Amino acid sequence: MIRHSGSTEKNARVQDWSKEYGEKDNLEFFAAALGELTKDDAGHGGLMTIGLLGQRDLPGVTLRHAQAVLRWDLRPSLWSHTFLVAGRLPDSGEIGKLPIREVSIYSRTGRFPEPANNAVSAATLDAYNDPKVDANVALLAVAMSETEVEQVADRAISHPNLDRLRYDFWETLGIWASYLWSGGLRPNPLREGFPMFSSAFVEYCYEAIPLDLSPAASERNSAPEHLWNSAVWWDEAFTEFRHPISGYFCLRDKGGALLDPEVS
Repeated sequence: MIRHSGSTEKNARVQDWSKEYGEKDNLEFFAAALGELTKDDAGHGGLMTIGLLGQRDLPGVTLRHAQAVLRWDLRPSLWSHTFLVAGRLPDSGEIGKLPIREVSIYSRTGRFPEPANNAVSAATLDAYNDPKVDANVALLAVAMSETEVEQVADRAISHPNLDRLRYDFWETLGIWASYLWSGGLRPNPLREGFPMFSSAFVEYCYEAIPLDLSPAASERNSAPEHLWNSAVWWDEAFTEFRHPISGYFCLRDKGGALLDPEVS
């Protein structure tokens, strides 16, 4: 379950762009959002910006429904996956080639995750361009100093194994894969206290500064829903710790509807 923030006002710095980008490709949204987040040298060129995806393929919908246990209304989460932008915006060039780091149940690159890398894999932003499959998209920027950004990036890009006793993404990936493939025979891992791999990776990286990205979590757990709840409802706390969160989002599917097989 998610702990209540006590706030009655949503974070005004996290803005809804659903009307503007609902009919456009995701790369158009990513380019515009990163451009806004990095204005006036803020946002560090997009480096270590947090990406959120709400997917409509079978794994994505399953993960969204699993997070219903965290929500007050018991509805599916808007989100199924998170990643970190692992480079800075180029002066010119294709936004889709911007590198990202993630822990994914299956990589869009087609490469198998390496146990030696704690299942952390590299991809590029264009892997998530399709608005039919990756229906909900968001980019969130945490205010940091340049030194802090480099510390977070160092973990994300170069050191995936610094705290493997607490953050064993490889093992967690296996637990969630068995849940996806069990056809409902395996209990929801969130009910058993097992974090979701993609958001746990983001939290691991941000502990380098150190910053707890999920004060909303009622126990030491992690899910994309926690990160979203923190950005939207815990602005007062993050501002107090001098790490306010800004961002943009576009929602095309709020209910976790599964795509037809020929589309996904």
